[in-house]
Amino acid sequence: MRLLSFLIGILLLQSATAQVLIKNVNVVDVEGKKILAGYNVVALDGKIVSIDKDKMYKLPDGTEVIDGSGKYLMPGLTDAHVHFFQSGGIYTRPDVIDLRKYKPHSAELDWVHTNMEDFLRRYSSIGITSVIDVGASLSPFAIMETEEGVRQSVRDQLPLHTDFIKIWYIVLDKDLEAGARKNLPFVKAAIDEAHKNKLRVAVHATERITAQLAVEAGADFLVHSVADEILSNEFVQLLKKNKTVLCPTIVVVGNYDKALGNTYHFNTHELSVANPVTVGSILDYPLPDTALAAKYIAGMGSPLQKKAGQRTDSIMMANLKLLIDAGVTIATGTDAGNIGTQHASSYYEELKAMKQAGMSNWQILEASTINGAKAVGEEKQWGSIAKDKLANMLLLEKNPLDDIANLLTIEWVINKGFPMKPSSFVQHTPTILAQQQLNAFNAHDLEAFLEPYAEDVEIYTFPSTLEMKGKVEMRKNYQFVTQLPKLYCNLINRIVQDNIVIDQEEVFGLGEKPVYGIAIYIIEKGKIKKVYFSNKE
Repeated sequence: MRLLSFLIGILLLQSATAQVLIKNVNVVDVEGKKILAGYNVVALDGKIVSIDKDKMYKLPDGTEVIDGSGKYLMPGLTDAHVHFFQSGGIYTRPDVIDLRKYKPHSAELDWVHTNMEDFLRRYSSIGITSVIDVGASLSPFAIMETEEGVRQSVRDQLPLHTDFIKIWYIVLDKDLEAGARKNLPFVKAAIDEAHKNKLRVAVHATERITAQLAVEAGADFLVHSVADEILSNEFVQLLKKNKTVLCPTIVVVGNYDKALGNTYHFNTHELSVANPVTVGSILDYPLPDTALAAKYIAGMGSPLQKKAGQRTDSIMMANLKLLIDAGVTIATGTDAGNIGTQHASSYYEELKAMKQAGMSNWQILEASTINGAKAVGEEKQWGSIAKDKLANMLLLEKNPLDDIANLLTIEWVINKGFPMKPSSFVQHTPTILAQQQLNAFNAHDLEAFLEPYAEDVEIYTFPSTLEMKGKVEMRKNYQFVTQLPKLYCNLINRIVQDNIVIDQEEVFGLGEKPVYGIAIYIIEKGKIKKVYFSNKE
């Protein structure tokens, strides 16, 4: 289990010294719950060295000066619950839906490892400067069979410099409480051994009894909501007394239902931010196995499953409100990587759910910054704008206290003192651009479909007949994307050569029969500049 407060590799090519001054800015003080108007913030060598008003500075040559007038400087965001051995796509959990004959799990894991940098860049691009991975692969998992074996498993992690220990407190016994108490000695042994070695402990516990027993045993961090019953005041007060941090992960369960039930509708933000490959796998469902998918779709659409999902959601939302009202420490986390819950883009869906549960904007900002640091015991190192802390900050154009959506108005992401524009993080390769527009086409989102195209894009019928030019004309001619509910483009084959992508496509929903064709995309300066179509029915 690892904490990643990351600095994207491209920055390593820059000077080793990060120097920045943000002048006359409104500082969002998440610990004091106040706005410090007209302050100057200085970061040197990756750390905040000064937060003052009307002070003269003698700064090193090369210090970047940013005018923050009328803008808001806040700590970088934290996703306190992600899984980097999972992609968020349809192939990522063969224990949930087994599609390994179409894509071996080893190939899925290899793909995730190869695309780790892309995931991190996407997190950075929307202001998430720290993520907490609460389970990086299946290999380090150890079954709790004896107390000494549990202790040894904890000690085995020490040479790996792990940040914390995670316990999966899952009970399969018919008598839930009896099963939980039967395994309690193992949980206690793991927590005790971890604390002896100055490691905090996160516990996966979604039932009230397992969560309660874990907290009584000294758990520091509960990584899910209790979803089986409304919490008692006694348990809520126990969490508060023990200073246990809880990460509710509200949307992940529903995302499974929507993805496997073929009812997931990506919004424009998700289509723009998430990795297009994993989004594409969800949009292509019920492919590649329509017979298997049909069983899941029927199951997820059954009245019994819908009722169970609604009950779980209502319990989680009610419990979050109880916890917030009581002053329990809540950390924002998504459980990203699970089927349907995309890395980076799912964060704002989680914030919306937290808002819906009754959290104030201040509470959401706390949960998304300083409380993530508290979850791993590093609140003295990062998580707020304070002297000597890591200079992970966001410069926003609008006040996030007015509207949580203003968290998306990022002008600068300052990561360990390096200021970067949000648009500079993600590398828009030809493959990514082609897949991004294909996803938006299949999601019937016209604005997301147009986003990868250049303003002066040219659309041709092969080989040289110009059909339209510019996004304005393209927007007018592609209204059908939003108007045909059965519209779907199946990618049969793709060839990529330098800045050219050639897609062989099968398009449904334009008429009684599918339309087959070739689309040739020519990419220039990070945008699709020309497209050539050759179609036949």
